[in-house]
Amino acid sequence: MKRLLFPLFVLLVSCGTNNQGTFTIAGLEKDIMVLASDSLEGRAPFSRGEAKTLAYLQFRMEQIGLKPAFNGSYLQEVPLAEITSFLPESILFKAKSKKYTVEVGADISCWCPMLQQDVTINNSELVFVGFGINAPELEWNDFEGIDLKGKTVVVLVNDPGFLTQDSTLFNGNAMTFYGRWPYKYLEANLQGAEGCIIVHEDKAAGYPWAIVNRDAVNSNFFLNNKALANQVTKFNGWITENAAIDLFSICGLNYEQLKIKACEKGFKPIPMGITYSVDIKNTWTLSNSYNVGGVIEGSKRPEEALVYEGHWDHLGIGSKVDGDSIYNGASDNAAAIAWMFSIAEAFKASGEKPERSILFFSPTAEESGMLGSHHYIDNPVFAHENTVACFNSDVIMFLGKFKDVTVTGLGHSELDDYLKQEAQKQGRYVCSDPNPENGMFFRSDQLPFLRAGIPSLFAKGYSHQVDLGREETLRIVDEYWHTTYHKPADQYNPNIHNLEGLLEDAILFYNLGKRIANETYFPKWSKNSEFFVER
Repeated sequence: MKRLLFPLFVLLVSCGTNNQGTFTIAGLEKDIMVLASDSLEGRAPFSRGEAKTLAYLQFRMEQIGLKPAFNGSYLQEVPLAEITSFLPESILFKAKSKKYTVEVGADISCWCPMLQQDVTINNSELVFVGFGINAPELEWNDFEGIDLKGKTVVVLVNDPGFLTQDSTLFNGNAMTFYGRWPYKYLEANLQGAEGCIIVHEDKAAGYPWAIVNRDAVNSNFFLNNKALANQVTKFNGWITENAAIDLFSICGLNYEQLKIKACEKGFKPIPMGITYSVDIKNTWTLSNSYNVGGVIEGSKRPEEALVYEGHWDHLGIGSKVDGDSIYNGASDNAAAIAWMFSIAEAFKASGEKPERSILFFSPTAEESGMLGSHHYIDNPVFAHENTVACFNSDVIMFLGKFKDVTVTGLGHSELDDYLKQEAQKQGRYVCSDPNPENGMFFRSDQLPFLRAGIPSLFAKGYSHQVDLGREETLRIVDEYWHTTYHKPADQYNPNIHNLEGLLEDAILFYNLGKRIANETYFPKWSKNSEFFVER
């Protein structure tokens, strides 16, 4: 794809973007206002908004003076399939003489993740498999002794540690990777299941039904690779807790009792004695979306690299809320890109090349399961063993200065110690995510880097605004997740929003990155991290 330039963006950038390498509110604000503007239509892949977003990101990287990261281009092709599944208005479940109908959208959100036009599921039996986890290192296998060919698994969201609050079980209240929905669909596919339905509960999932229900009325993106071509599971979805309770009851099963039973080691799958049939029609578009990346080459060890990242995509144009259908994504994730660009400008303005290279990376399709980051990890610019660390930013609170630096995923590597030292210089303290059960550690673009053995930080001012105090800050943050996150309300308003906290975070991570980029040491993993590898 050729580099695109739009006169509107050129004008906006030329009229005052912070290009002197100094950290200013005005510099951050201009990037946010462009990226979260209605003209970018919510920055969805495969949309007009994507083309405009890519043009702006390339223009900014070129203006800052970053070298194109991908063989002379700022763009890395990411082959995607956008699949739209058309289902009937309702699905009928049959158990002996009883029947139960669920409404698509209201009770169940479902889709077919296959490049197949007509898909039929005929009398697929439901099997309750607890949390749908196969973890040999924990001696845990919810699929033991069951042949799932032609069957659909029903699984609980999150993992046993969350439900029991037992710190010795999985990771206690903090969600593990096994608790995330992508893992459950992946494992069901590996087990040969015809379908996988996850029971949605607000607290266990970390978001309300409205978030997952988007999949019932929107298309879904998938990496167009061998995994998609070899997909076995035909039917993925979520079902509401109330509908699940009724479904279990019709089968003569007690949902609450089975949740408790599923937390016991040695749990065995339970055939539910109920079946369903459904015809699905798929349409799809195969095309490329794009990761965007620019590099500052290292002066002494250019083959080694530090990565700053923030995804560029959001949800595009969707269902209207209060008359607005554009999902602008100001806090998620225009502000993180502004954060990243301000750091890049500071490195360039310093006049000194870092000893290690620095990659400024903005992936696509984070909102669809971090697809752009996964693709980059499979096709990296810098070898995994030479990538020193990754700093990711996502979901910014526009509340002003923070006393804290909240780390989502505290305790995984020595990067925490680096961060604490730099935060202290700002008079700030480091703390862990106040809601680890939400699984945010596994919901943003640092995850593919972590799984590749690259220590990563996902940290920001978040839980203790200096004037509000911790309790009131957390109340406002909780309100954000219910009223703003993944909604058209995620917009930037310079009259009411305060970017001083984002500014401090940018300075913090510039100083942290400058230190790491100019030393020879590779930060080590904590041995108790699930991602531990020797470095």
